[in-house]
Amino acid sequence: MPQSARQRSTIKEIAVRDVVPPARIRLLAASAAALITAGTLWAGPAHATDGPAPRDHDAPLIDAGSADGLRFRASGRLVGGGGTTCTATVVHATGKPDPARKALILSNGHCADDSMRTNDVVVDQPAPDGWSFTPAFFHDNAAEHRKFTVERVVYATMKDIDVSLLQLSATYGELAALKVTPRTLADRPVAAGTPLRAAHAPTDGVEEDKRFLRLSTCRATAAAVSLHESSWLWRDFTRTDCLGISGGSSGGAVTTADGTRLVGLLNTVATPGYLGCGLGRPCEGGPAGLVVPKDGTAYATPVDAVASCLDGTGLRLHRTGCRLDRGEQVTVESPGQHTRSHTPQGPARWDARVTPDKAGRHTYVAFKSGLFGVTDCTSPQGYGRPQRLTAAGVDHKDPLPPREGLHVLCVAGGPDGTAHGPGWAASFAHPSYAWARVDDTPPTVAPTVDIRSFEGEDGGKRFWVRPVYAPWEITSYKVKYGPKAGTDCAAPEGYRPFLGVPTTLEAAKGPWTYCVIGYDNAENPTPPTPFTVA
Repeated sequence: MPQSARQRSTIKEIAVRDVVPPARIRLLAASAAALITAGTLWAGPAHATDGPAPRDHDAPLIDAGSADGLRFRASGRLVGGGGTTCTATVVHATGKPDPARKALILSNGHCADDSMRTNDVVVDQPAPDGWSFTPAFFHDNAAEHRKFTVERVVYATMKDIDVSLLQLSATYGELAALKVTPRTLADRPVAAGTPLRAAHAPTDGVEEDKRFLRLSTCRATAAAVSLHESSWLWRDFTRTDCLGISGGSSGGAVTTADGTRLVGLLNTVATPGYLGCGLGRPCEGGPAGLVVPKDGTAYATPVDAVASCLDGTGLRLHRTGCRLDRGEQVTVESPGQHTRSHTPQGPARWDARVTPDKAGRHTYVAFKSGLFGVTDCTSPQGYGRPQRLTAAGVDHKDPLPPREGLHVLCVAGGPDGTAHGPGWAASFAHPSYAWARVDDTPPTVAPTVDIRSFEGEDGGKRFWVRPVYAPWEITSYKVKYGPKAGTDCAAPEGYRPFLGVPTTLEAAKGPWTYCVIGYDNAENPTPPTPFTVA
């Protein structure tokens, strides 16, 4: 969703590349609109992609003494590394914890670490210094605000779902003294059409004195959605029409209309102004391929898998029925490709290297592949015959399907060559992934350039010229320029990659022709486009 709470004053001129992580809701904070108008990539870390600046009537502030204020006292502001901001909620399996036990809060995985890759799972690690949580974070109870240290990352992942469970320095008893009681989690996702409420504390586009818990009243517009953003592949997400979502909202508590059990966490939003699929612009996978949602569409990650692993004492990953990934699968190294179906080297191929996990649990590996959102990697059907997996690893270089779309490579490690038995069943339940997007379609938008005039030190007029990116349709450029009379943009000679440094042209030597060719992440080009600078 939204992005990081860090606001960067400088904008880097770098080529846009979707291989850079972040974008969940990253409800942290930084303006996507500024990036687009500036013609650059983005400013600041991100995971919740930047959303539209929330309007007060879309998600009004919650009054501490209201009925909703009483319902959502367990939610509040989570501050992570570098000052990034998210929303989190105090949780417990039964809602009746031991007062002496350290309290747990639930938020997005990217709020714990937005650099996590497709298959990363973090279990029981100390939290970095400086992380904190402030419950009951309302605009009209500042005297009650109390900040607690986050001590441990009990669990965090962005594999299949986007969740983190964090341990506070405070006990449930200390929180109860502040009238903060934990939420319980739903044991199943909501169905399409379900009325929802979402409590979250956005920061993007919000005045500093109004960055407190707000309430979005909305509904689930689709369930069991397969969602792809940047390098992540998520399953069973809930699409919503929640409004007022922006950076800082990540991890916001999503409940049913009666405000009882927690059913999801705000995760990401389709950023207005972005095009296609990429960071800040999640896309849904299915039989029709990748589907671009309408601007402002917000998604929630389900919490029922977390619920399946909680008991009165905390998180129990080995508990019978626990459906969270324990992070025990084979390791897959893959760049996450954007490619045309045919390359100068021939048909596009998978580029994945598989090695055993650190504990050496797997001595065989099996593969299958198909369209994202259609292919069920957890089903044993369709996997090929297991291959021997040594410490040196196995390279998977099979040709990619020529069909355009996002393809997923399912990778399951096992104890033998049978693909049967308890060891294999555990692997099929939580396989590893690689992905590749086959894209033979040129950018759907025309290149544009930013031209500005200024006066040089000698008093002469000059122009400052640069091409403008259009994430995620145009993410890099080649340029050339010369006198208008002798410059042919259709001729391939003279083009060079644009490296982010604007061109300075003297008006007295013009008029000039500035030629650009835009490229998407798969290196599909636009037609050469001329611009007159005079």
